[in-house]
Amino acid sequence: MQKAPRQGDEQTVGDLLMQVCRLTADRMRVRMEEIGLHKAQGFALFFIGHNDGMPQSEIARVMHLSPASVTNMLQRMERDGWVVRRTDPDDQRVSRVYLTQKAHEIHREAHACFYELEREVTGVLTVEELGQLRVLLAKVHARLVGQLPAAKRPARERREPEEEA
Repeated sequence: MQKAPRQGDEQTVGDLLMQVCRLTADRMRVRMEEIGLHKAQGFALFFIGHNDGMPQSEIARVMHLSPASVTNMLQRMERDGWVVRRTDPDDQRVSRVYLTQKAHEIHREAHACFYELEREVTGVLTVEELGQLRVLLAKVHARLVGQLPAAKRPARERREPEEEA
């Protein structure tokens, strides 16, 4: 027999985080589809747009996706004219990803979608609550990233986790 879903104070933090993430991801998927992108492509455009020339391997780390998944996604994006991949002139093993001119407009639209969703999700919070939520989620994020093998952490987070007091 299945248990009834927990309500209110009975829900765990994990339950609430999963539900909020799922609902937010569904909303983002719909918004990205409206501008002609798959959700992951929107995230990729967001990161690449802020880090044009980012190594393909770093995109995989930042997005917490396998290198093969990112390769497939970038191949589709390249085919559709959103990105170009170029070999790094200093290291032939590194493939760098750049937005095309066509992608710059869609990047602005994707960026607007992300911030619109951010306002929608956080609009019920006061400035103080939003600040507290940001601090608490950053703390949880840092702990989880710190538990990843170093090779799976984004470059900016590859240092060893600090000892807890």
